[in-house]
Amino acid sequence: MPNVNMMEEMVSLMEASRSYEANTAAFNATKNMAQSALDLGRNV
Repeated sequence: MPNVNMMEEMVSLMEASRSYEANTAAFNATKNMAQSALDLGRNV
């Protein structure tokens, strides 16, 4: 393919994949904290 740097595209893909994983982990941590807060409220 003309005008496409395959190495650059592969690095961009890996970067996007790592960003997605980091965002998923942050979302799950936030979800767990919210669930813990709800559980604390139920136990009072």
